[in-house]
Amino acid sequence: MFKIATMVSAVQKLLSIAVFASLIGFHNNQSIGRFLIQPLVADTVQQETKTTDDSKQSKPGSGAGFISLERRMERDTNVIKFKHYDPLDTIESTNLQHDQQSQSFQEQDSGLTLLRVNRLIQKISLDKDTYQQGEIANLDVTAVLPLESPKINFLYKTYKLYPQSHNIYRTILAVPMQTDPGKYYMTLSYKEEGKQKTLQMPFTVIPGNFSEEDTAELDISILTEETFEMLKYEGNYFARAYNTNPDSLLYDGDFIWPCSGTITGLYGTPRRYNEDLGKWSHKAVDIANVVGTEVFAANHGVVTMAKNLDVHGKSIVIAHGQGIHTVYIHLDSICVEKGDEIKKGQLIGKLGKTGLCTGPNLHWQVMVNRVAINPRYWLEGKPELKDKQWVQYKQPEK
Repeated sequence: MFKIATMVSAVQKLLSIAVFASLIGFHNNQSIGRFLIQPLVADTVQQETKTTDDSKQSKPGSGAGFISLERRMERDTNVIKFKHYDPLDTIESTNLQHDQQSQSFQEQDSGLTLLRVNRLIQKISLDKDTYQQGEIANLDVTAVLPLESPKINFLYKTYKLYPQSHNIYRTILAVPMQTDPGKYYMTLSYKEEGKQKTLQMPFTVIPGNFSEEDTAELDISILTEETFEMLKYEGNYFARAYNTNPDSLLYDGDFIWPCSGTITGLYGTPRRYNEDLGKWSHKAVDIANVVGTEVFAANHGVVTMAKNLDVHGKSIVIAHGQGIHTVYIHLDSICVEKGDEIKKGQLIGKLGKTGLCTGPNLHWQVMVNRVAINPRYWLEGKPELKDKQWVQYKQPEK
C-alpha cells in the first residue's frame, strides 16, 4: 500500500507540473503517453566570460524555470499514460484530409498560395510550404469583403487574424518544437451569411536540426512540495502576462539581442540528466555574463509583467502585439513596471542569477500565441546559433 500511495503522489505532482508548464510556454507532443514538466536547474557550461568586475564574476549559468522535461513513467512493463491538456488552448483539432480538385495552388519561390478560393476569399498565402520545428509561419488572407470572425487553426492552436488595409488579414503562426515531422493542414474558418465556412491548406514540418544531446549531473533534492506549489503560483502570473495581447502591431523590424554574452543554452537542445529525470528540451536561449550586465528590450512593446518570483527570479514579459511576447528571466534588477511602453533597445534591467539557476545568465524566450519558438527567426538574418558563441547587443538605429 505504501508503494502505491507513493506512486500516486508522484503522478499527481507530475500532472500538476504538466498543466502549469503549458501556462508558461511549454506545449507537449499531442500524442497520448507523453507529457512535459519543468526541472528547476540546468547544467553549467564551463567557459570563460568577459568581465570587468572580479567581485561579481562567477561561472556562467543556464536558465532554470523554463526548462521542459519529457518523460514516460514506467513500473515494470506498465506505462502510465497521460492525455495532453493545455488549459490555454481554445480548440481541439485533428488534421483533416484535403480535397484540392476544386482549388488552384500556385507554388512560388516565396511560398505557397491558394488562388481563386471562392466568391469571398481571393487568396490564402503562406510564406513557405515547409517549416522547421520551432519556426514561424507568416500567413496572409485576401478577401473581397470584410470577413466575419476569421480564425486560423494551426497545429492544435487557434490564431486570430488581424485586419490590414483592403480586406487583407495577417497573422504569425508557431510550429512547436515537439511537432512530429510530416504533412499537416492549416484551417481557415469564418462566417458567411450566418454559416460557418472552412478552408484548408497543406504545409510540411521538417526536423529542426537541433544540437546533439548532452548529459549533466543534477541534484533533484530541490524538487520539494514547496517548489511544486511555487511553480503553480508563478505559472498564473505568466498566463496573465500572455493574455495581455494588443491587437495593434507594436514592434518594428528585426529583434535585437537583449544583452551581450556567451550562449550557454540553445533552443531545442535535448539533454538527459539522469534516469530519474529523463530528458528535456530547452525552449529559449540562455546568455551568460557577469551580474549587472545591462539587459535591453528586444523590440518595441508594453510590459505585461515585471515581478520578483521564487523559481524564475526577477522576470519581465513584454507584449509586442498580435500574439508576440518576449520573456526575460533571472534578472538581478528590474527598471521597468507593468504597463510601461518600451522602445527597442531601452534598458529594462540587469542580468543576474536570481531564482533557480546555475549561475548568472539571461533566459531569453520568444512566444508566439503562447508557443515558445526559436528566437533566431526574429533576429536579423535568422543566424544559426552555436553553443559557447559570443553574441553582442547593438544599439538600434534611430
